Amino acid sequence: MILYIIVAISILLNIILGIKVIQLQKELEELKKATRLTKEEVEKLNERLRKLKSGE
Repeated sequence: MILYIIVAISILLNIILGIKVIQLQKELEELKKATRLTKEEVEKLNERLRKLKSGE
């Protein structure tokens, strides 16, 4: 009887951990998207700086 309770608790914890992992993966993907945008913005700013320097 105790074994069944331990198995049930273990399965429940695994399900909860699985849900948390999926949530963290979604958050990580959102951070990656934000980082990509930031890299593009930095690239544009560097291009503008190069144009300003060459114009002088």
